[in-house]
Amino acid sequence: MRIGILGGTGNMGRGLAIRWALKHDVIIGSRSPNRASEMANVQENIARGFYQTEMNGSIKGENNIAAARESEMVVMALPPDAVIETTIELRKWLQPTQIILSTVVSMKKSKGLFVPTSIQNEKAKGYKEKSAAEVIQGLVKPTPVVSAFQTVPATYLNNIDAVMNIDVLIASDNVHALTLASKLIEDIPNLRPLRVGPLANSKLIESLTPLLLNAAVLNKLEEPSIRIVPWMPKSFEE
Repeated sequence: MRIGILGGTGNMGRGLAIRWALKHDVIIGSRSPNRASEMANVQENIARGFYQTEMNGSIKGENNIAAARESEMVVMALPPDAVIETTIELRKWLQPTQIILSTVVSMKKSKGLFVPTSIQNEKAKGYKEKSAAEVIQGLVKPTPVVSAFQTVPATYLNNIDAVMNIDVLIASDNVHALTLASKLIEDIPNLRPLRVGPLANSKLIESLTPLLLNAAVLNKLEEPSIRIVPWMPKSFEE
């Protein structure tokens, strides 16, 4: 698959690129094509050194528009304050057959802890109290949007030696988009996609990021994430 990562020079974008390059052709997108190309060269060298002959994909850098136009899966790994402006700029290049995957979380720090916020601005009114993924969906219809990766620390993704044992909560209103995004998640070893319902539930997924960060701050934890563990009472086993 051709995967374009907008905001691909950031921590999350770099980590996803280096993981997916094993099997897929990845385009790191940025407002600066030179910066995107430089980062792509660095990440591809690391990937080829690690995967050796097993690597069947590639990493290259382009500006955000080219990355979006050339990709089947367009990953929004942008900072929240850039989401609306970038999405409005790019939406005329998007096709209904493409899929948008949003990793965006909007939050702020208050008194040393994190709280979720909205990403509303003057260019996209009417999205108050909506999740970042819902805002993106409202701007790019009919191209479907999937929300995922908000609870996966970018540090883990960037450490190519790290073995992750993490669940990725995933929400969308489009079954086909959910299926393809789930397969991409499974292409990263030891990540398990767990569907949690319609895109409206992205608000719940996104709110877990500040919750996990607060747990890290208050309990001196390093890069906490989520694993859903089934539990069955003894009486159910009889």
